[in-house]
Amino acid sequence: MTIQILIVDDEQPIRESLSGLFEDEGYLVSTSASGEEAVARFRKSPADCVFLDIWMPGIDGLETMSRLKQINPDVPIIMMSGHATIDTAVRATKQGAFDFIEKPFSLDKLLIILRNAVEKQRLELENSDLKQETKKDIPQFVGKSKEVAAVRRRLDKCAGSEQHIVLQGEHGVGKSIAARILHENSKRHEAPFLKFNALDKSEADIEAELFGYERGAFAGALQAKRGRLEAAHQGTLFLEEVSDIPLQIQEKILQVMQEHRLQRLGNPRHLACDVRVITGTRFPKEKMVEEDKVLKGFYSQLHTTIIDLPSLQERAEDIPDLIHMLIAEQVAHLGGLPVIFSDEVIAALQGYTWPGNVRELRNYVERCHILCSGKTLTLETMLPVDTDVQQTLSFSSVPDDTVLLDGFHDARKRFESSYILHHLNKNDWNISKTAADIGMERSQLHRKIKTHGLSSPNK
Repeated sequence: MTIQILIVDDEQPIRESLSGLFEDEGYLVSTSASGEEAVARFRKSPADCVFLDIWMPGIDGLETMSRLKQINPDVPIIMMSGHATIDTAVRATKQGAFDFIEKPFSLDKLLIILRNAVEKQRLELENSDLKQETKKDIPQFVGKSKEVAAVRRRLDKCAGSEQHIVLQGEHGVGKSIAARILHENSKRHEAPFLKFNALDKSEADIEAELFGYERGAFAGALQAKRGRLEAAHQGTLFLEEVSDIPLQIQEKILQVMQEHRLQRLGNPRHLACDVRVITGTRFPKEKMVEEDKVLKGFYSQLHTTIIDLPSLQERAEDIPDLIHMLIAEQVAHLGGLPVIFSDEVIAALQGYTWPGNVRELRNYVERCHILCSGKTLTLETMLPVDTDVQQTLSFSSVPDDTVLLDGFHDARKRFESSYILHHLNKNDWNISKTAADIGMERSQLHRKIKTHGLSSPNK
């Protein structure tokens, strides 16, 4: 991220010289000739650091600093003066200035102060994020099914160990929740729990985010930054989909797991890094290794403990409990009156395949809360489960006598058939793309197509 600097000084030569210096170092720079102009500019486009002259016409530097701090209390402000007294410097520091520098400037000292200010702000923001991430309530797996009971027993058994763990299951089944439960019930619970998602990131970005880097390690590295592995020292790092991480980087992570140390990019020195690695994947072990989605040595370090998480379809009896929990979440988060799901609607939802699992159910309940707050949903008034589907995919459009005939068995088959057909047509019957869209394996999609007797209109 490029750092934005604001220079506030009534002397144009100083504004120009400082702008040239900072721009040569790769910073974005804006300038203001007065305190009033600086406050207006800062309110519209906040800077990451401010260089502020004390003596200016209109409002002086101390008053300007006070107004800037009202907009953003955390912005580092470096005060500048050509004829300041010790008393002035002390006042500025007491009122929140990051540092104080006298004119004429030492350019090297200016750059050092700037880097220190930017690094301090970055660390404060990072630590704030870590605190928010680690202070959340411990999540739970909701439900009374035997599948969920088995998961709870497995998590309880594995939480106290120091083993690295693989969480295996489809998208949206709750791998992140399981990882958090493992951390919070481990000896590492007072240390950070961090997550990392490599999806849509380049190999260079993945490496930089995981291992960190020193200033100048590559183009755009304007200051040092610690990576997720280092930040999770003595805690837990959850890799949300290990197959998205290139094999070469998996090898480097494996080395950290074995040696308990790492190197930032651009730094030959090793840093201590004792971290428990939990990985998530939607692929079975055999497919992971055979298709080179995971390094064999990396998987062998992890495979001793694999926890399988069931799909929502496999634990459909938990849907009523999940809906009640999700309704309470929405009321607490968004306010308003709870939406009421009638028994027949809940039964219908239990018959749906939920390719997006609990994540999809959460999105559906949120949509119902927003659009139907305080209402009771029936088969006639319930929202379609898939908002993308324009055809008849809602149970509300199926005649009541047919729906109720076999305990919604026929309704479920019709829903599933229409749902799959819609996505196949939308993707011109591209099996791979359709499978990815609905979160289903290609082999499973082929079986569904055969089961429902679906065929391409071009055949």
